[in-house]
Amino acid sequence: MKQLTRRTLIAGIGATVLAPARAQEFPNKPIRLIVPYPPAGASDITARLIAEKLSKKYGTQVVVDNKAGANGVIGTELIARAAPDGYTIGLVASSHVGNPYSYKRVPFDTLNDLLPVTQTANVQLGLAVHPKLNVNTVRELVALLKAQPGKVDFASTGPGGNPHLFAEVFMQLSESKMNHVPYKGSSAAHPDLLSGEVQVMFDAVAALAPHVKAGRIKLLAVCGDKRAALLPDVPTLDEAGVKGYGMYSWGGIITPAKVPRALIDKLNRDIGEALRSPDVRERLTQLGAEVVAGTPEQFDALLRSETLRYAKLIKDAGIVPE
Repeated sequence: MKQLTRRTLIAGIGATVLAPARAQEFPNKPIRLIVPYPPAGASDITARLIAEKLSKKYGTQVVVDNKAGANGVIGTELIARAAPDGYTIGLVASSHVGNPYSYKRVPFDTLNDLLPVTQTANVQLGLAVHPKLNVNTVRELVALLKAQPGKVDFASTGPGGNPHLFAEVFMQLSESKMNHVPYKGSSAAHPDLLSGEVQVMFDAVAALAPHVKAGRIKLLAVCGDKRAALLPDVPTLDEAGVKGYGMYSWGGIITPAKVPRALIDKLNRDIGEALRSPDVRERLTQLGAEVVAGTPEQFDALLRSETLRYAKLIKDAGIVPE
């Protein structure tokens, strides 16, 4: 019995010694950074900025892999089911925590099958309209919606996603009504928004900005509780008359469960360093995002509190799981 105890103790000590050693050796092959959303959105842009910095630091490629579908569920399942060796990581948006309440079946546990590495940023969403509505302010839009309840269509990236929930909160607070038209991601929705097939959309400022600059859509307000540094002349929804509105999306890096803590800490340090670099911070600011780059524990606390908040938002909006 003493011999068995001693062997167990030696094995435990060996594992403890090996964990930091493996973290020092990591990585020795390419890393896959899964983005469970379409290209060109805020999550994709952030992931590519991080991947570029890590590739240079590590001397090996960090490959961004877009696996969109089901509001992020398809790509996130790939992250959850990957080997827990640090070579598959992912970047999710805040709608990630609402998926268990928007879908009848999510094939992973958002809190227990995945580990938090770091929150990347708080992301500003904006309220965009097509020029054919002939409105220039939020108050004018609300007046139109109240005069023609349910006659104006708004696009979303799918039921329960941020563009859907942000619109639902807007309608609740402004006591107005629009018709929901879901799409499979921003890139699928934008052509119809630009053509006027749908007339309103809440989406990341980063995704909307090129179309706003080209004059194809109007940005009436941003959704956060303070103005975007990039767009100081654009009011918040609260300032524009929808009192009590103040919401952000957010992004964060996750790994499969059971990734060793030493690797989590290394990824946290290196990704945090990438996010805090002046050029990345400036680029994200230009996209209406504010760098966070906190600890795994801080991101875990956010995930748990946001899970409760999104569950309530989805219930209050009357969204029936698909």
